[in-house]
Amino acid sequence: MLGTGLAGGTALALDLGHGYWAAVSAAAVLHSVNVRTASQRAVQRALGTTAGLLIAFGVLAAGPTARTLILVIVVLEFLLEYVVARNYGLGIVFLTPLALLLSDLAAPEPAGALVLDRAAGSAIGIAVGLACALLVVHDHASVRAVRALAACERAADRARDALADGLVGTFPVAQARLAAAVVELREADDAAAGELLPAELDPAALAAAEQRAYLLLERLAR
Repeated sequence: MLGTGLAGGTALALDLGHGYWAAVSAAAVLHSVNVRTASQRAVQRALGTTAGLLIAFGVLAAGPTARTLILVIVVLEFLLEYVVARNYGLGIVFLTPLALLLSDLAAPEPAGALVLDRAAGSAIGIAVGLACALLVVHDHASVRAVRALAACERAADRARDALADGLVGTFPVAQARLAAAVVELREADDAAAGELLPAELDPAALAAAEQRAYLLLERLAR
């Protein structure tokens, strides 16, 4: 919210056309699990937008008809859907000209002005989004990691008790809960590792909890 608001407000203050592009770019950068992934998305969006703007400028500078624009839009949409799930940066290469061509189709503008608006808006959004990711430090990831470790230890204790009591009927439930807990622990630790504020976790305790969980899962499976 903070990043998108600042980016959109900055674009409006600078009287940029299509100022919402700045807010969208900031939101895209901040749609990440930690600072590391936010930085990666910022780089990918910057490079992808640059390549996409070159494509858009080339198409618009050729003065295409409405029919040609529609055909190019369909091709870009197909390429976007094909690659975006595989590579975010490559998806932006096709998303950027798609947005510009759709805008031009609805309300034609000089190619140079449209491209400059998009470039300025994207630059502001990326910069603001990355700054917020770096400067607004919170402990959400750290708290998540601590809670995940505690939950994994509780699930391991239940699995141990089920094995000790020989309650075979409870094995599937204990196994499912322990598997989910150890997956959450790994994901939480990975997220916390990419933040500026380190998690207050003992690496040895984390490794021991994971090892214990895997050993119990193996016993439950047998």
